Parts: sequence; C-alpha cells; structure tokens
Amino acid sequence: MHSLTIIILTLSIMASFSAIAHERQPIIAVVVDAKENLTELKFTNNELRLIYWRKQLYWPMGRRIKPINLTAEHPLRSQFTQAVLGSLPKMQIDYWNGLYFDGISPPHSVNSEEAVIRFITQTDGAIGYINACKIDNRVKPLA
Repeated sequence: MHSLTIIILTLSIMASFSAIAHERQPIIAVVVDAKENLTELKFTNNELRLIYWRKQLYWPMGRRIKPINLTAEHPLRSQFTQAVLGSLPKMQIDYWNGLYFDGISPPHSVNSEEAVIRFITQTDGAIGYINACKIDNRVKPLA
C-alpha cells in the first residue's frame, strides 16, 4: 500500500510540473541582423502589425522590409500572431488571398528559429521573431 501511495504522489507531482510548464509561454524577441543600425527605432505592437500585414513596406531609411514568419504550425507563431496581429495563422488565409491579386504576398515562412536567424543574417532589411532565449551574437532584439 505504501508503494502505491508514493507512485500516486509522484505522478500527481509530475502532472503539476507538466501543467506549469505548459502554462509558461516563451518571451518573444523581435530581432534584426546584429549589424543593422535600427537601435533608435522603438517598435510598438502597432508598428509590428503594419510590417507583418505588409502595410509598412520600407524602413525609415528607405530599404524594403522583409518580414519572416515561422510556419503556421509553430507554437511561437501562434503566440506572436495572437499578440501582434490579433488572430491565428489559420484565420489570416482570407486576408492574404485578398491581397494576392494586388501583388502583395505574406511574409515568407521557415520551419525553425535557427532558420529565422539565418534568414535575417543573410537578407538585407529582414526582421523576424524568436524565443528570447535563442538570441545570440548574430541578431539583436528590437522589441
């Protein structure tokens, strides 16, 4: 009987830790290439919304903005789009289909945060988002 009590107690503690881990969402960092000179810009959710809805297409210095997304299935993308765009990726399909005939495409998508970092470091004017704990010397956070 004593062993059964210990097993049940252990399982309930593990379930509690699992629930706590699922409740914690990562802190999102909006990042650009470490060599970019955009530190004077302060990004609000509204400015990010304009960039990711492709309504703001150029940086203040005149270069084209190239936003990058994680794939629609990535949990960080869901968190980002809910916080910044106010909707889930699935709900954005009609918006992008409507802009298709105007020649406006959605931001390119990649599979991983490492791919976001690589895209940003290899693409002039790129901006993306990653888990803040993934920031390294290749990128710098803006928001």
